[in-house]
Amino acid sequence: ETPILTRSTPEGARDYLVPSRLQPGSCYALPQSPQLFKQMLMVAGVDRYYQVARCFRDEDLRSDRQPEFTQLDIEMAFTDMDGILELGEDLMCAAFEGGIGVELPRPFLRMTYADAMTKYGSDKPDLRYGLEMCVLNELLRGSEFKLFADAIESGRVVKALAVPEGDKISNSKLKPKGDVFNEAVKGGAGGLAFVRVGAD
Repeated sequence: ETPILTRSTPEGARDYLVPSRLQPGSCYALPQSPQLFKQMLMVAGVDRYYQVARCFRDEDLRSDRQPEFTQLDIEMAFTDMDGILELGEDLMCAAFEGGIGVELPRPFLRMTYADAMTKYGSDKPDLRYGLEMCVLNELLRGSEFKLFADAIESGRVVKALAVPEGDKISNSKLKPKGDVFNEAVKGGAGGLAFVRVGAD
């Protein structure tokens, strides 16, 4: 079992602190990750292990962040990417089969970081929607449409997204100051153009 009261280690967020009654002026830190213990195990020669560890991070809340969570922490020496991915598949398949009697299809879909960012704009895409972005730079290079031509010329990327039943989205949402436009810009887009394709 991973200890909870530990010392502070340099991580990406702030620590939660617990004052020590026996040592006035000193505090324990709740672990952001089980960093200290995995380092000790690796130094001791335990070159492969995993643990289920409780983690605490004092940081601003976001849609995929919360103050405390449980992390499956894996540390492996002398392996490669395929070895780590196969272990992850083994663990997930065993958990689903042992927990709820569901056999997951294997192998799991794999994609590179570059592919995920190019097609979905996220390194953790939700594939249930099937909305892939297409890069249009080569198609639009030298275009008379100045907005696209200038973007490509300056090294930026022009992408398109085909939205099923997009006719249900009003023009006011797609134009500047509209909800969809604002979300696109918030996600890093330089702007948003749209085209409606009719049945004919």
